[in-house]
Formats: sequence, C-alpha cells, structure tokens
Amino acid sequence: MLNEDFLGRIAIIFAMMVLATSSATPLFLYFRQDTSEISLAIVTQVASTVFLLLQLVMTIARLPPKGTAQGIEPRVTAVAGTFMILLALNLTPALPSEAAQVVALCLILIGTASSIFCLYWLGRSFSLMATARRLVTTGPYSVVRHPLYICEAVFVLGMVLSHFSMLMVTLSAFQFLLQYRRARNEEAILRQTFPEYGDYARRVPMLLPRFLGGAIPSPGGQ
Repeated sequence: MLNEDFLGRIAIIFAMMVLATSSATPLFLYFRQDTSEISLAIVTQVASTVFLLLQLVMTIARLPPKGTAQGIEPRVTAVAGTFMILLALNLTPALPSEAAQVVALCLILIGTASSIFCLYWLGRSFSLMATARRLVTTGPYSVVRHPLYICEAVFVLGMVLSHFSMLMVTLSAFQFLLQYRRARNEEAILRQTFPEYGDYARRVPMLLPRFLGGAIPSPGGQ
C-alpha cells in the first residue's frame, strides 16, 4: 500500500505541476504587461491556479494512508472523475455570447474559491484516490460529507455554460456520475477504517445540506 501510495503521489504531483504551470503561464505573461486592469477572467484564472497549487502542496504533504480502496474500478473512477472536464473542454468550443461567458465565469469563480476553502480545510487528508488518511468532520464537512465535490460541481456547471453543447452536457453528466461513484468508494473505505464514520454519516447528509432539502441519512448512513 505504501509503494502504491508513493507512486500515486509522484504521478499526481507531476500532473498537478503540468496543470498549474499551464494555468500560471498566461497570468505571468499578462502581469508582465504592467497592466492595472483586473478582469473577472483574470481573477478566475488566479483562483484556478491557486486551487491547482494547493492540490499540489497537499499531495506532497499528505498523511500516510490508513486504508485504501482495493481493485481497479475505484482508481479508474477517481482519475476519470478528476480529468473528465478537461477532456470535455478540449472537445468543445466556447460560446461566443458575452453574457453567457460572464455568468459562466461567476460560477467558475464561486466553485473554485469554495473548493479552495474545502481543500484547505481537508488539509493533509486530501487524496484523489479513495483513501482513508484522517477523518475530517468539522467546518464544511459538518454541513455535508462531500463539500469539495459540491463546489467542484458548481465549477463544472460554469464550464458547461461556457462551452455549451450536447457533447459538453453529455460528458459533464458522465463526470457527475463518476464523482458520485467516487464519493461512494471513499465512504466505503472511510467506514471500514474509522468506526466512528457510521455515526458521522447518520448526522450529516451526503451531498445536499438539510436546509436545501438534504435527506436525513438512514441508520446505515447510506
């Protein structure tokens, strides 16, 4: 398990370094122009770069695993769920509508900024794969069990609006299904590793906060 965790960490570090560099390079070129104009697009790009860098840092500093989901399916699901939106963006052009792009940027910024907060709170427990490192139940994780996925969903909705097409909608819907399955895989290993997870799952809804209609979990936490 340690060898697998080490190899997975190296692969994720490499991927995040590539993504963070590709995100930061346009910002570097932009600010080299000594411009004082800061647009919504630039703020969103900064937030995206910070999010990628934070993932990189948390991956480097993450805690050793106490349990990891077995089999190929959880691993394929985690990788596909993480990078599916990048495939969708490369296959679909952006809409020419300025109004649509403004709304999309707002959703992307909200989703990214809230994801940064959730990731910071998750801290060294962060992992792309279904791995149990430490049980986090406070902050945003006291509202729903998977706040990071909810925030990322807002980001994806912004991308769907920005690149709206049937292909984009289809790939994004598939990505949502992958993320849901990924969350279930994470819950399985957390429940197996931490005996107190069952009580936590009974108290806290999986995805929707109770004030938004989130159902009270069943006694099994499902």
